[in-house]
Amino acid sequence: MTLDNLHFDIEKVNHSMASRVEAVALVIDNLEVLPELIEKAFSDDKNHFKYCWWLEFLNRQYLETLCPYITDILKGATHLTNDSAIRPIAKIIERFTLDYYSKNRNEIIDVMMTSMIKEKMIELCFQWLIDSKIKVATSAYSMTSLFHLGKDVNWVHPELRLVIEQSYATESVAYQARARMILKKLKK
Repeated sequence: MTLDNLHFDIEKVNHSMASRVEAVALVIDNLEVLPELIEKAFSDDKNHFKYCWWLEFLNRQYLETLCPYITDILKGATHLTNDSAIRPIAKIIERFTLDYYSKNRNEIIDVMMTSMIKEKMIELCFQWLIDSKIKVATSAYSMTSLFHLGKDVNWVHPELRLVIEQSYATESVAYQARARMILKKLKK
């Protein structure tokens, strides 16, 4: 089975509930297409960002499904330049970190979150956080992920505080709201 065999028109993918439900159901019923979906998300395809959305939709409902592919996702994310593609990947990283650092941890996520995976997530999140062209949602997801990842990696919290404090005055109100929340947590 391939994505083409699914007869799913990527042009019609959007953030509507109907689109999300259909896209997720197709993948869950045909998991063998997941490697191709990931490949297209990080390709030169004009709709690569919609494939990234598709991955995020899947991650929202079936968190564990992307675990075997996390290395490929993080590797592909390093080459993304379109904010519409970066945002869903930042959201995926945030969901993984929120689950990993929650009280009710998932065994599959625990196994996936190796020190190498954490380092790659940290690298990407800092890259997105300091890039002035990145929109606020990606920055917010990155701040949250970095806060949690900093619980295991000592140097992350001081660097996160520094980046937030240096950019705070010139950023949007939404950025400042998330920054205040993270700074407050960092002081505890």
